[in-house]
Amino acid sequence: MPENMTWWNFLPFYQALLEWTRAKLGITWIAKVPIGIGHTMGFLFVALLVILAGFAVHQRTRKTASALIPDGRMTLRNFFELFSEILLGLMEPIMGRPAAIYFLPLIGTVGTIIMISNLLGLIPGFAPPTSNLNTTASMAVVIFFLTHYYGLKTQGIKYFRHFLGPIIKWYALPLMVFMFVIEVISHLTRPVSLSVRLMGNMFADHMLVAMFTLLAPLVVPIPLIAIGLLICVIQALVFCLLSVIYISMAIAPEEH
Repeated sequence: MPENMTWWNFLPFYQALLEWTRAKLGITWIAKVPIGIGHTMGFLFVALLVILAGFAVHQRTRKTASALIPDGRMTLRNFFELFSEILLGLMEPIMGRPAAIYFLPLIGTVGTIIMISNLLGLIPGFAPPTSNLNTTASMAVVIFFLTHYYGLKTQGIKYFRHFLGPIIKWYALPLMVFMFVIEVISHLTRPVSLSVRLMGNMFADHMLVAMFTLLAPLVVPIPLIAIGLLICVIQALVFCLLSVIYISMAIAPEEH
């Protein structure tokens, strides 16, 4: 399947980099199509935007005497503060304030990158990196491993009691084995559902806006872009909310 045409397709080094990548890696494992790097370029571009925006906000708040006073208009600083407050408000009822504050940098970073990646698809000449399964799966896998890492870090070996069901007795061994298999399958499907849900929604949204823009470039795109904007934000929050739920379930002590 050919890559989406974006502005970086016309960069002088892009074709050489694409050919070198395909010569080294060949085709994809599942779809058996030539490997593309468009989503990687888009993700790196978004990461660079987030880094530069964060650095700019840090420099501005560090040098001003009124760092605690919000700006009177919507600025990068207000945007980051508003988004962080929304995420923190979603996280607190699920995992408590101490854990929410601790995990806010992780969830906030993932949420910011996903949302900006989603919004990138509404700009002509760009394709959202999150419309590619490689991008969404990479973030879902990170959440998957960090979930179990923090579960083990918080509870130690007792963390695996989550996988054995509510009755941990010698006479319930068959039930424990059955629950263990079910729990393993459930945990393995989490990154799949996270990545496929985000990729499917963003791919469909991007294609829908692109097709209707070509058919009716002056009328139809306005309401579609408004709906697309809402979808971009909602999908970022859904990814973050599910990640918070998974982490909170892992760090919560087992009760009997």
